[in-house]
Formats: sequence, structure tokens, C-alpha cells
Amino acid sequence: MTGIEIALLMGAMLIVLLLVGTPISFALGATGVAGLALARSWQSVLFLVGSKPFAFTAELTLIIVPLFLLMGHLAFSAGISRRAFEAARAWVGHIRGGLAMTTILASALFATVSGTSVATAATIGRIAIPEMLRFGYRERLAAGAVAAGGTLGVLIPPSGVLVIYSIATGTRLSDLLLAAILPGIMTAAAYMVGVHLLARFHPGFQSTQVLPREGWTRRGTTLLKAWDLWLLFAVVIGSIYAGVATPTEAAGVGATMALIIALFRLRGNVRQLVSGFIETAVSTAAIFALIIGAGLFSLGLSATQVPQDLASWVAMQDVPPTLLLILVLLPFLFLGAVVDGLSMILLMMPIVFPIITDAGINPVLFGILVTKMTEIGVITPPVGLNVFVVKGAYPELRISEAFKGCIPFVVIELILTGVLIFCPGLVLWWL
Repeated sequence: MTGIEIALLMGAMLIVLLLVGTPISFALGATGVAGLALARSWQSVLFLVGSKPFAFTAELTLIIVPLFLLMGHLAFSAGISRRAFEAARAWVGHIRGGLAMTTILASALFATVSGTSVATAATIGRIAIPEMLRFGYRERLAAGAVAAGGTLGVLIPPSGVLVIYSIATGTRLSDLLLAAILPGIMTAAAYMVGVHLLARFHPGFQSTQVLPREGWTRRGTTLLKAWDLWLLFAVVIGSIYAGVATPTEAAGVGATMALIIALFRLRGNVRQLVSGFIETAVSTAAIFALIIGAGLFSLGLSATQVPQDLASWVAMQDVPPTLLLILVLLPFLFLGAVVDGLSMILLMMPIVFPIITDAGINPVLFGILVTKMTEIGVITPPVGLNVFVVKGAYPELRISEAFKGCIPFVVIELILTGVLIFCPGLVLWWL
């Protein structure tokens, strides 16, 4: 069989396995093994399957995954999300749509210690949705604000998606984390402006009540009460930005500080601490299984030589880099609606990254744009993971209303992605 025939067969096998409900990590691994067997021999397959899974997960940089996850779980246990919400409400709650804007701002603040979209949406959703509905907010505005706010956990450092992208492509993680700061701030600001305009002018999103303006003393107090949030962010991101620590070292210090803060805040409540460690272990195991499966898939695909041939063919077409970037991102836009972000990155990078590097496109810029596609995916049907997380946090919500509430945020994301494509200096200004 030719390499193209094997690659097509692998694609068909992967689709069938996913359609019958096979976990994506096992589907990727099985497809990769089949590709290796067809492209090489069973002897080489047995050797690679026996040795490569350990090699994939034995990289020192991977320790950052459980450390950032642990920091996020401990931050939640310590009540940092509640204090972030109270601080945000004191500053923007009095504006039309203020509680929804508070939700976005609190999500951005909590994202600085959570690193994941689902954790941010679930944590803030439990606090924000009852408050918004109590003050007369429409279901779609409440659900849309929480689901979209959760996407900030994908982009704002420490981002788990950027960690996986760094591992999959070999791009420096510190470059990615620092490049994500300005786009993250832009996204949060655009969400807040969009929420305000919707709450003021759109009949399907209008809110009925406005909270009273808080005094400066109250605002300052809420900021001081959230000292642990500022401390964690300053230590983790500040140390990376200043060049004092590598991302792995910063993650270790951040997880240790989160543990100390949780011990101080919980005052001996061991059950919540143990729950955080268990959730971290489960999440880490799932991510590592995905890395192993994607690694085997990448080996199988590389054995067909299709990614290399595709990159060479694209290079000969002399496509302008900006147009090529848009064309490469389009599959991510659609794939993100049916596959979670980490799986999408590990699945697609072996195919598209050689094309990107051969075209001379900066891998840091590409990483941020792929992350933006991931943000869109978690609020887009049919999967729309964040929407179902919001539904789980507040079961009375209607899924149809929640997805309607996400539409304006998808539009905002597409506009911002276009801005970053045509103004790459917003991502690469510090390089």
C-alpha cells in the first residue's frame, strides 16, 4: 500500500472508532499502531509500542502538567474563585450588565491560577449563575457569560492548552505563556464590552437590574482580600517574565504556594485538600493517556511520509503566508466543535506543523491562534464542552438558551482572531 492509502485508511479507522464511542486516547493509539503495521512491520510495531509510551511521558517538561493542575484545584479549594468574583463585582457590578461583566472579569482573574477552561467555567458558574438569575438576568446572557468566561482559562497563563502545544511542537513554553498575556487581556475586555452592549441594547439579552455602585473603601477591601490570587499570579507569571525561573520551576513554586494558602484558608479541612489531589491525579492520567495515544498516532502518520510530502507540496504552491495561515486554521474551527482542545492539538500538529514551519510562520503566533480556535470550540455545538459544564453547575438552565447565549461570544472570538492574524505584533511584541 502507498503512504497516501495508509493515511486515508488511518483516517477512516479513527473516525469509525470515535463514532462507536472509543475514548480518543485509545482511538489515536490503535490507529497509530495500525498505521505502523501497514507502513513497516509487526516487529517494529512491537518494539515501538513497548518503548515509546514510556519515552513520551518521561520528558521532564511534562511535570508542569500535574503541577499547574494541582495549583488550580488547590486555588479552588482555598476559595480564591469566590474572592475573585467579589472583587470583580465591586468594580464593575454597577454597570448595565454588570454581573455578567463581573463573571467575565472573575473568570479572567481565576484563569491566572486555574489553567483550564472547564475548571474556570464550573467554578465561576456555581457562584455567578444564581446571582445573575436572582437579579433578573436572561438565561442566555447568564449562561453565555459563564461559558465564554471559561474560555479565558484556555488562553490566559498558565494555560494547559499552551503547555500541550509546547510539548507537541517543541516551542518554548515561556514564549507562549508571555505571548498569551496581551491577547488574553484583549479577549476579556472585548467580552466585557460585548456583554455591556448586549445587556443595554439587545432585547434577548437585556438585564433588568443594576447593582448599586460600591465605594472606594469597599473596592480596596475586596482587592486586599484576594491577596492570595495576586500573590500566585505574581510568583508564577512574574518569575517566568523576569527570567528568574523556568515554567517548570514556576509551576512547582506555584503548586507549593497554593498548598500553603489552602492549608491556611481551610484551617485543617483535610477532605477538601485530598479531593484536590485526587482530581489532579485523575486529570493527569487522562492527559498522559492522550499524549501516549497521540504519540503513537504521530509515529504511524510519519511512517506514511504524508505530512512531509504535504508540507513539500504546499511549499511549492507559493501560497502567501497569511492566506496559508487562514486555510490551516479553518479545520481547527470545525474540528473544535466535536473534539476537545487537547485532543485536537495532539491530533493535528503532526499534520499541519511541518506546513507552518516550512512557510516561515512564527510557531508562537500559530500557537496563540490555535488556542483561539480551541476557545471557540468549547462554546460551539454540538459538543460545546463549556456549555454542558455550565448546565451541570446549574441544571435548571436550558441547553438551547445556553448555546444562543454563546453566539455573540463566538463572533467576538472570530473578530479577535482576525485582528491577531493581520496584526501579529499584538502577539509577538515582546520577542
